Amino acid sequence: MTGYAASLLLGLLLAPTPAQEPASLSALPVWDDGLSEMCYYDAIDTIYGEKREYTRVQMLNRQWMNEVTGVKTGADDPHAVAVFKFNVAEEIPTENYNYRFLTTTFLRRPDLSPFKLATSSQEWCGATYKELRWKADGLHYKSFSYFGDEGDTEWQLPTEVVPADALFLIARDVVARGEPRHLRLLASVRSSHQVRPKIFGASIVPAAIGVNVSTPIGDLKVRHVDVNWDGPKMSFAVEEAPPYRLVRFTFGSVEGKIKFVERRAYWDRNWPSGFHAPGHAP
Repeated sequence: MTGYAASLLLGLLLAPTPAQEPASLSALPVWDDGLSEMCYYDAIDTIYGEKREYTRVQMLNRQWMNEVTGVKTGADDPHAVAVFKFNVAEEIPTENYNYRFLTTTFLRRPDLSPFKLATSSQEWCGATYKELRWKADGLHYKSFSYFGDEGDTEWQLPTEVVPADALFLIARDVVARGEPRHLRLLASVRSSHQVRPKIFGASIVPAAIGVNVSTPIGDLKVRHVDVNWDGPKMSFAVEEAPPYRLVRFTFGSVEGKIKFVERRAYWDRNWPSGFHAPGHAP
């Protein structure tokens, strides 16, 4: 080996290596298979002062949204923004009729910053709808309610505020990264009534070590994540290994324990679920 070649080889060996990207929920290649992660939970919520049992479905998949219009688009759109679409579907039985909620949170990849949130409720007395859009000049919050003393209302809030409903993904991300996150947190607006905005300082803190648990989807090691804030209790138990699935949670009045997971294109009518029979979705 010539002196030049030896010097070149030595330089390559001693050269600093590029910094490793920190682990994150967003970077996992599984999200780019075009399917949706479907997680089914045994859930409990309190309505009319009584605990109600039901199946809660949480769906997560990648998508692109148009930065200007705030609606779904394709990857080739010059205004496309890569997002996670996190959909939560709930149908909760009560004595005379069911309460239905659908909450969709769109978070930008890779930093999980909020892009849009839409949530609606339907019960036999009436319906409500809320839309939150994060724009350059602030967070625009619109609320539409059937109830006469609520009606239609708008608020404008600071852009950096994060919705509490995003914590279902942020809790998974802090376990992936192994470090806490500090946020200005907007209390959840999922409700059958108008919800006036309330903002809190919050710390999302993963436990230092994991614990072994037995679940319907297998024996897993999970790490607990606590939300330290002045709002209702929120905590999460997150799988310690990729894809960092959410195993158990307390989210205010709602509690959930995982019972089934599948990956499929739920929008494909020719691709039935492994959990429920066709025509019998929870």
